[in-house]
Amino acid sequence: MVTVLAVVALAAAGCGDSDDDADGSTSTSSSNAMEVGNEQFTPIVGSVEFAPVPFEGSDGKVHLVYELSVTNFTSGPTKIEGLKIVDEDSDKVVGELTGDALNSRVQPAGSRDGTDVLDAGQAATIFLHVTLDKDATVPDKLVHEVAVNAEAAPPGQNRITERLGEVSVDDRTLPVLSAPLRGERYIAADGCCDAVRHTRAILPVDGQTYVAQRYAIDYEQADEEFKIFTGDPKDPKNYEIFGKEVYAVADGTVVGTKNDLPEQEPGTFPSGISLQDADGNYVVLDIGNGFYVNYAHMQPGSVKPKVGDKVTKGDVIGLVGNTGNSVAPHLHLHVMNGPSPLASQGLPAVYEKFAVTAQVASTADFDASEGTGIPLKLVPGLTPSDHEDEMILDQNLVTFTE
Repeated sequence: MVTVLAVVALAAAGCGDSDDDADGSTSTSSSNAMEVGNEQFTPIVGSVEFAPVPFEGSDGKVHLVYELSVTNFTSGPTKIEGLKIVDEDSDKVVGELTGDALNSRVQPAGSRDGTDVLDAGQAATIFLHVTLDKDATVPDKLVHEVAVNAEAAPPGQNRITERLGEVSVDDRTLPVLSAPLRGERYIAADGCCDAVRHTRAILPVDGQTYVAQRYAIDYEQADEEFKIFTGDPKDPKNYEIFGKEVYAVADGTVVGTKNDLPEQEPGTFPSGISLQDADGNYVVLDIGNGFYVNYAHMQPGSVKPKVGDKVTKGDVIGLVGNTGNSVAPHLHLHVMNGPSPLASQGLPAVYEKFAVTAQVASTADFDASEGTGIPLKLVPGLTPSDHEDEMILDQNLVTFTE
């Protein structure tokens, strides 16, 4: 492989015309980058493994959330200097990343740290999020322009812009969910679209990678003083959400459950927990049309339905607990394209009715409240608003009614 790449590089260097920049590199477009005949030598190759699905969020915007998988196929480091997301039909740029904003979204395989340089042979995932105005036209196809500087490229031709990762937008009809809980001040923690704990939780399972939790929410609850718990933080009963009833968000058939795992002591994640027990006591509900809902971390003995049971929207299916891989009592909920909570791809869904009454200032502020019991720090001046058929977004405080 090294010999072949060297021959291609030498041919490109010997036959190509170039207009050198001041630093000796050449800026080119993908249409003429390192051409050998009609071929192009592109240091970075990439693809979109799971197409973005547009949805409307509680901010009144349309969102597309997905990942671009890339690999540096050269024998030296390659720097990713910029990325543009392009509507392929109109050639309009609908998203752009440079500098720290790009660096934070490029995650090498096996790492949670961002980078803008891929070593020889290194693979990475670039986590992308496009936000459009509500009345904007959603692209049918997207393609990605990636500006790279490849150290192992032929002299004077190291800096190019490639087009890669063409993907058709999946404009499927989304399920409309009813409330999974009842009451006020539920916090949509680590929700869509840029919360790293869920949206970037890539799992290698059965020889493939999945992002089952791409749109997951960890629901916690605050009391009237906006505290998540009062008293001893190691007692799960001291958390406002503990023991709240969990409701079926749609009619469906139960395709998976667990009901016998013990409560964990809040404050730290349990050690040595197996992959199969990570969701604690759970229910997976098949709601039709290729959509499945996963509810996780419920109390032992509280899960009511069995596999094969039919449930109706609004049925109580369990109680909020702190089982499995959980640091505090909460309800984890995500929608996916298969019955496995792990080996599936996360899909968006919208809620038929909810009210946003406040907004937590940041994930760090949420973590501080969850960890110490101090009141939540909220964004000042937010006017409560009613919502229909929208996704609840990260750190919204919401009220659910029947």
